[in-house]
Amino acid sequence: MPDVLTRLRATWQLEAAAGRHDFTLLQSFGRCYAARNRRGEPAFVVPLANVPPGAVGRMGAGFELTAHPSLHFEFEGKSWDGAAAALSLKDVDVVESFAVLAADVVQRLADDARWSDVVAIVSEWQELFAPRGKTTAEAELGLWGELWFIAASADVDSLLLGWRGPERDATDFFLNGRSAEVKTSRLHRVHRVSQSQVSRPVGDHPAWLLSLWVKADPASQTTVSSLAELIVQQASDQREAWRRLGGAGYREGDRRHFATSYALMEAPEWYPTSMVPRVREADVGVSDLRYRVELDDSRREGAAATSELWRHFHGRDYGGQK
Repeated sequence: MPDVLTRLRATWQLEAAAGRHDFTLLQSFGRCYAARNRRGEPAFVVPLANVPPGAVGRMGAGFELTAHPSLHFEFEGKSWDGAAAALSLKDVDVVESFAVLAADVVQRLADDARWSDVVAIVSEWQELFAPRGKTTAEAELGLWGELWFIAASADVDSLLLGWRGPERDATDFFLNGRSAEVKTSRLHRVHRVSQSQVSRPVGDHPAWLLSLWVKADPASQTTVSSLAELIVQQASDQREAWRRLGGAGYREGDRRHFATSYALMEAPEWYPTSMVPRVREADVGVSDLRYRVELDDSRREGAAATSELWRHFHGRDYGGQK
């Protein structure tokens, strides 16, 4: 898929003269074509043997699928008429996810694909991109921290696989026998935690809390949406990346609700969960205990352990990524 994505992006970046037909074909991808419609919008056309009568298209987050019983095609000196399914981009802000959708169509459609096959694939992406609505500022900030942690890694695929947030697990990340809980705050090393996050994890494996201190910074242009896009670009399985992002609370249709840009105030700090302040005892019947903790330098890991933890989770030392 990466090669197809690269070609799709490059094709739609090219200037194209206004066509005489509904779609101007720009580049072939097997049996499909990257194109532009009459309005100049990026499009993706799938020729078909026929389109069933009454075929109904689909509207997604920033894209539209339409059925065309008869289109006139012209490409590389040849012209012909035929049925087709066409995807058109309706929001330039989601061109990256539109390219991922088109690339998935290229990979999954058989040579004898029908309209229903195209609809089935597009419907899956329609669900992945469907908006869920506005979230809380606290949830947005927390998700920003988790996505920053993934995007800054030298091995995005491994961290996506070890990301437990989409499963609503007790810890955010579990990788090769170690777990990491990523906490993000606009207050210096002050975080809200649950009792389960700072207690000894199931399986008795080593666990850490990673503290991110951030500020709102429009100049950084680092939002949940931009981090999600960066992660998808680096992932070898873009569809699975979008599925996991959706499970964690972000969908492409909600990008306007995740528009706050943040920047790190200083380098993140690692704290063994055993060193995080906690409530040591609670009465029988008390559950879902959550509270605020303040972390100080005496509780954090030293330089050698910090470096080793970055290499474990990121495959490299911390590079001052913002």
